[in-house]
Amino acid sequence: MRQVGRKMGISLLLVVGLLFTGCGQEIKKENEQLKTQVASLQKENTDLKSEMMALKGDNEAMKKQLDEMKQHMEQMQQQMKAGKPGKSVKKK
Repeated sequence: MRQVGRKMGISLLLVVGLLFTGCGQEIKKENEQLKTQVASLQKENTDLKSEMMALKGDNEAMKKQLDEMKQHMEQMQQQMKAGKPGKSVKKK
């Protein structure tokens, strides 16, 4: 009876070992795929952060340009109200 239990235990260990060995290859393959995917996503994230910073810079420059244009427009409106001729733009 003891030998039957021992043989069943050894058989069970072999079956479990074989299952884990087969699954181990799949897990390794999946792990490599996930590592590749993570690296790709990290690169994409870095690229997007760089692009976002560039767009923020562009946005700030455009805000500054808009403010300058508003000031220039206000100056021109004041000149028009005062009846002073402003700079004329010659068309070619």
